[in-house]
This record gives sequence, structure tokens and C-alpha cells, in this order.
Amino acid sequence: MKKRIKIDRKKIIAILITILLILIIIYAGMIRKHIKIKQFAESNMQIYQNNEEQVFKIERIVLCSSANAIDLSEEKNLQNLSIYQYTDIAVYIENGEELSNKNTVKELYIDHIILEGTDEIGNKSLNYRNILDFGQKQEILEAKETNNINFNIVYTNQENETANYNDPTFFTDCSNPITLQYLNYNVANGYKMDEDKSVAFDGSILEEAGIVPEDINCKVKFRINIVNNEDEKYSCWINFQIPLDDIYEGTTMKAKTTNGNQYVFFRER
Repeated sequence: MKKRIKIDRKKIIAILITILLILIIIYAGMIRKHIKIKQFAESNMQIYQNNEEQVFKIERIVLCSSANAIDLSEEKNLQNLSIYQYTDIAVYIENGEELSNKNTVKELYIDHIILEGTDEIGNKSLNYRNILDFGQKQEILEAKETNNINFNIVYTNQENETANYNDPTFFTDCSNPITLQYLNYNVANGYKMDEDKSVAFDGSILEEAGIVPEDINCKVKFRINIVNNEDEKYSCWINFQIPLDDIYEGTTMKAKTTNGNQYVFFRER
């Protein structure tokens, strides 16, 4: 006599439900992946469309490098000098010939400041530089560390007449450069000037004090951010090596004309 095989319907139903749930999970995962791929493609297309037109770009960068010293001796006899190296930086922005809300500036700020160099010599900083003082010597008392520089925007000639250029200032039409100063303060302390020598207070004092340019090399990196008068945000990364190869000559001026997409402002929104 043949034995009847008992079928456990509850177990079969449970297995079928488990298989169904697995299939649903797999299908849902495929749908999510498809949606993400589609969103990514649409986002890239939007980014491409937003950046078809070059609204802002870096036209050129001018660097003026030198050195100076502060006499800390009570007698002011040059027997206790604190030496610092500095580079004034001017970044010129090209924004086209005809002005509109799209290519004029509503907000301007610098962030993500990175100074890559040895930490054993000096104290490095990057700050705003008054354009009226660009390339001139000044008595610097300390290096101020900051990671953000926010600019006041000047819209009219009347505002220009009353603007305080000791504070970060920029014209809405990009007609003035962004001016900054890299400072390496205290690269030498307690330096005594030889009475029999005449030394200029410029880059040549670094050679006299035995400071090797390679020891104070630094790469400067930062991001310039612009919000135009249509509330669109653009940004551009800047990075360069502080030019010290001929710093012993005194004060040097270098200009770099920028080409390529590296110096075109990228629209983020």
C-alpha cells in the first residue's frame, strides 16, 4: 500500500512568502538604483547646462614678493630684528564686456585657505591686503590666522568715495582685483645687524640672515566664491607656489596670465 505524502501547507505558504519578499526587495533595490542613475544623469546634465557659459574666470594673478624686519631692540640699534617674508597677491577676474545681473557680484568670499609648507620656520597666514598699500612695506605686528575672508561689495561711485579699503572691498563690476597678502612672520628672531654692513630691508635681508628660500617654501591654496545678482553661486580654486627663487634680489614682481578651464568659475547652483 502506498503511503500518502502529507503536505504542510503552512510551510509552503511561508516559503512562498519568503521568496516573494526576497523578490520584492531585489526589485525595489533595482528601482532605487535606476532612480539614482537617472537623478545622477539629470544632475550632470543640469551642471553641464549651467556651465555652458563662462560667466567669471581668473584673468591673471600678480605676485609681489619681498621681506622686511621689525627692530625689537630698546635702543633701536638693529641688534634684535624679527624678519618676515611676505607676498602681495592680486587676482584679476574677467566677467565680460556688457554688465548684467548675471556677471556682476552680489557676494564675494574666500574660504578653504590652505598653506602647505614647513611649520618649523615662521608663522604663515593669508589675509586681505588694502589695494592702496599693494607692494609697499609696512610694519606688521603679528600674523592673523583665518580661514574665511568676506568682502564688502561696492556698487556705485558714491559708495566708492566712502568705502573703507582697510576692510576687504570689491567692486560689483569686477573692475578691481582681489588683493591679499601671504605673510610668513618670525622666519628669524634676534637677528643682529652687523655694524660694518649696509643691508636693505627687502628680500636681500633673508640671504644676510642665512635663511634659505627652500626652507620657507609654501604653496598657497584657497577658493574664491561669487554670488551674482541673480543669486547664482560660482567658485574657483586657486593654488600656486610662493615665488622665492630670486627673493635675494630684493623685491620681485611676477604676473601669470591664466588659461584653461582650471581658472573658470564653476557654477554650483
